[in-house]
Amino acid sequence: MSQLSDRKTAVKGVQAIVFDMDGVLIDSEPLHLLAYQKFLSDFGLTFLEQDNHNFLGMKDLDCAKHLVERHKLKITALEFVKRKESVLHKLFSDELEVQPGVLQTLENAHKLSIPMVIASSATMPTIELVVELTETRKYFKHLCSGDEVSNGKPAPDVFLLASERLRVKPSECLVIEDTFNGVCAAKAAGMMCIAIPCQATRHQDFAHADLVLASMEEVKLEELIAPKSMA
Repeated sequence: MSQLSDRKTAVKGVQAIVFDMDGVLIDSEPLHLLAYQKFLSDFGLTFLEQDNHNFLGMKDLDCAKHLVERHKLKITALEFVKRKESVLHKLFSDELEVQPGVLQTLENAHKLSIPMVIASSATMPTIELVVELTETRKYFKHLCSGDEVSNGKPAPDVFLLASERLRVKPSECLVIEDTFNGVCAAKAAGMMCIAIPCQATRHQDFAHADLVLASMEEVKLEELIAPKSMA
């Protein structure tokens, strides 16, 4: 059996789907970068795309702590997050786009009665804004933010919180992620994981994912919920 076939076989018996948000549900990574650039320019700082690479998938507060310390900014990390998010929310309201195949996948999962949850490193106000703007709140049983747990990705905390709220075993949950940190978190939680890299994360290593797809349009839910072979 080929390696690809082995990986496909590993993703079976899905009882719930845990979606990352940024880069998976929405094309938001370029907007996060722009928000950092606009906000940090007020301090006379330049923030390049390569500067953002290490932050992909991480909690906003963890990113803020790092940048405040690195640049010796005279604000707290919490104030950093609040002010950066003000810029981000304006960008989201003006430019936010849903990733290809997302709406169809959500609708198909709903028809198949597969419970769904968002487990994102983003703050809860940002998650709530996104599901409002995209009119997708109706599909998700719960919204889980990285701010609700002690440790951000690559730690498994936010995914384990999602499993607990859904009352589904981690081993029966499928995570859909777009970052190396997110895939590591999913596997640390004992969950199945499909990686769908976005433009900002295509350079990352997804070897730990059970399956790597080009877009949400390639997700075949009927195959994913089929029972695992006993062979």
